Amino acid sequence: MAKYKFDVHYKGTALEDNSIPVKDLAPSLLSLSEAFQTIQKINNPSEAPLSLNITATKKGSFLVELLLVNGKDLLKQAMDFLNSSPSTAVINLTTYVGIFVNVVKYINKIANKKIKDKKEENGKVTITLDDDSSITMSADEFKVYKNVNFRKEIHEVVRPLESDGIDSIGFSHDKSISVTVDHTDYKKFEVPTVQEKQLDTNESVVFLQIINVAFEHGKWKFSMGDSTFFADITDEDFLKAVEKNEQQFGSTDTLKVKLKTEQYLDKNGKLKSDYTVTKVLDHIKGSEEIELDLFDDKDSD
Repeated sequence: MAKYKFDVHYKGTALEDNSIPVKDLAPSLLSLSEAFQTIQKINNPSEAPLSLNITATKKGSFLVELLLVNGKDLLKQAMDFLNSSPSTAVINLTTYVGIFVNVVKYINKIANKKIKDKKEENGKVTITLDDDSSITMSADEFKVYKNVNFRKEIHEVVRPLESDGIDSIGFSHDKSISVTVDHTDYKKFEVPTVQEKQLDTNESVVFLQIINVAFEHGKWKFSMGDSTFFADITDEDFLKAVEKNEQQFGSTDTLKVKLKTEQYLDKNGKLKSDYTVTKVLDHIKGSEEIELDLFDDKDSD
């Protein structure tokens, strides 16, 4: 099992008695653990998940040791040990810590600026900011910088800075890899607004069974076999006919329509679909009477 010591140092007048409220410390360290797991997933998604263990405390600081965990299955641990190099695991941990420290620096430096240009070459990404300064980072660091989960996690990591009396949080490994976030920098770590991403739009002729009718131009609820959904209707002629009571509906009525489907990723990265009935082509009344199986003289011939 690979081990890599990583120090987190909280400083401020609130720590003069060598203590920090659990409500501030626990969420910060849990988010720190999640931030490293996010970095790991981006770089080595098949690797056993990392964990952060607190090993000791000393005045004004809390030491956190980063451990590469292979899982609870002892046989799997033995197989992993025989088939992999411990040095590789240590190299990975060093890489993750380096990415974490550098991305924290980039967030601090880029905050409140706009990116004018981005160039990718030889595994490096160079971005030019609106003040004409530029930053070059590795492609992996850029992926982490853009990752919304990491940005949420690092925001929680530095949240103790929101409290009075905590002036800074430092992250380091043997002083060779280090970064400090000051109280005045806290707002720079607010999570950027994620825009919805349009994926696809298509229109098709389908049959929809009516579940609920929206008489005041709200969304109608439809069934399309094994799925139900809400949809807007933008066919003005049909809507006017509904208002004038020229269209009446039964519980099993079906509409033949032109249905526009728009798929997109929302601000949380979840796949969503919006439906719009652009034209009602036919209104098929549901069955209200039993259809009789009438005897046909021809059947007796």
